[in-house]
Amino acid sequence: MDHDPVETAVTETFALRRRLLRADRTDLDLLMADDAVEGTFHLAVLDRRSAVGVVTVVPSAPEFDAASPAWRLRQMAVDPALQGTGIGSALFDAVVDRLRRRRAATLWAESRDSSLAFYLGRGMAIVPGREHTAGGVSYTDVALRLPG
Repeated sequence: MDHDPVETAVTETFALRRRLLRADRTDLDLLMADDAVEGTFHLAVLDRRSAVGVVTVVPSAPEFDAASPAWRLRQMAVDPALQGTGIGSALFDAVVDRLRRRRAATLWAESRDSSLAFYLGRGMAIVPGREHTAGGVSYTDVALRLPG
């Protein structure tokens, strides 16, 4: 399987969003308000035309001090059977590459605590005082300063 992420329609992210990020929250719509923000893009790693890894990236200033322009990484998910095979890293690297070409200054995310090690391993840093719980899930904000 090729691990090269491709830009995709938001609807192609829905299956993994539902299964991995929203399984316990069927009350939440899979289409988020952020999906319609101008400049937002969605990436997927495909296996036989089905998404096995997805991420959404939104131009968005965080509620903490960060260099502008800032972009938010959201709804990143990799099929559990394929975690640890490089799909998440390929998605993350593709996001950073695209944002550098767009001259972004900061990439940030609200990381589920269960995924925190992944983001820290890619150079992101914990934003002090930015921990919270939503829907029974613990999150910590992380950020990466992109070189200009």
